[in-house]
Amino acid sequence: MPDKRLRERAIKIGEASTERPGAAMTEAFDDWRDTRTAYNFFANRRVSFDLLLDSPMKVVGQALRELPEGTTVLNVQDTTELNLSHLQTMTGLGEIGNPKNRGLFLHPSLAVGVDGVPLGLLSAQVWDRPPDSHGKAKERRSTPFEDKESLRWWTAIEQAEKRVARSGLLVHVGDRESDIYELFSRTRDAGYRLLIRAAQDRKVESEYGTLWSQVASFSPCGEAQPISVPPRPAKDGKPARAARATSVRIRYGAVTLCAPRGAAGSVPMWAIEVAEVDPPEGVEAIDWLLLTSDPVASAAEAWQRVDWYRCRWRVEEFFQVLKSGCRVEARQFESRSTYEASLAISLLTAVRILALVKLARVKPDDPARSALSADEERVLLQLAESRGRSRSHPKLPLRLTDAVTMIAKLGGYKARSCDGPPGWITIWRGLRRLEDLLAGYRLAQSLSLSKEPT
Repeated sequence: MPDKRLRERAIKIGEASTERPGAAMTEAFDDWRDTRTAYNFFANRRVSFDLLLDSPMKVVGQALRELPEGTTVLNVQDTTELNLSHLQTMTGLGEIGNPKNRGLFLHPSLAVGVDGVPLGLLSAQVWDRPPDSHGKAKERRSTPFEDKESLRWWTAIEQAEKRVARSGLLVHVGDRESDIYELFSRTRDAGYRLLIRAAQDRKVESEYGTLWSQVASFSPCGEAQPISVPPRPAKDGKPARAARATSVRIRYGAVTLCAPRGAAGSVPMWAIEVAEVDPPEGVEAIDWLLLTSDPVASAAEAWQRVDWYRCRWRVEEFFQVLKSGCRVEARQFESRSTYEASLAISLLTAVRILALVKLARVKPDDPARSALSADEERVLLQLAESRGRSRSHPKLPLRLTDAVTMIAKLGGYKARSCDGPPGWITIWRGLRRLEDLLAGYRLAQSLSLSKEPT
């Protein structure tokens, strides 16, 4: 941000939001003057959604640009609805899902390492859908791509590539909603890398005629491999899905997708079918058809793309943290501009929480100081010592996995031998509890200093 004072306020609000995720501004600060300053900050006409995210995204882009040669980073994007029906006086909202509901659409793209650890935001778009657009699906078929909502997928790719400014680093990952021929054509022409899940049985240049028929002709590839399926909440008329371990088998090969009817041209892609072996009765089987612009010359390369696509679930988890943890749908603002400014801060907070969860699993031996402040580290160690558990935790420097487990315990995690690693919900609760303890620690420190003889 160009204004130093606004930049300092943004940092202070961001720190408060991270320390007390999900808290309203009246709860995020102990001093009413700070609360009032925060509300004034959001209401400032020079503050906007795009402005608040621009600098953090530039920092992420610079960090990715400096990664070693041969590195791949996944740019995972998706769309979610923000239901703000309770804000009845706010203008600038549109229909979402159910026409009776009002709110906004959010489409972020999240940089994710191939190990599944979120690295930061690369783009974010917010828009409303006017009520008069309801029920006009037939008209949208003849609407130019530049005027469609689906342009958001291409916009996210362009913004991410511009920020990273390094050819070949990013693989752009999307779900079935991103199965758009114009997207395939534009990424090919620009030389970008793409990995999406197919939704349409498109025509192909082969004797088989259609995509699914040609893929069915490919030979199965080796033995089935185990994967873990994450839980899925009920969504878009689909029932909730419990987490489970299963096995899948793949087949892969080159395909050439024909342009839609009325258009000329074709796009070469590689298709990878992922099919579940012996799915449980009554459970929707895994049956994916992935399309990638990357050449797939071996089974190992095909399995690698399957693993990359599975990282797409990070953006679903990101939405859960944003809505359930940061509670962005419960915010109380009178104008859309102030709400969007608050939303920008929450996006950055959600990235930090989710990254902390995943980083502790992937790099457990990293020092805790890489993600926590020195005071937070000291409070955790002193708390463990006061509870008689200091022998079960190392002294300074604290490992990241030990610190995250201690935070999760503050949020209700039991750490029993039968428990899995802590999830974001217990860590989110623990972070809020840790902030209260940190405030007490700092108060005790200041009182101790004030009593020292001069």
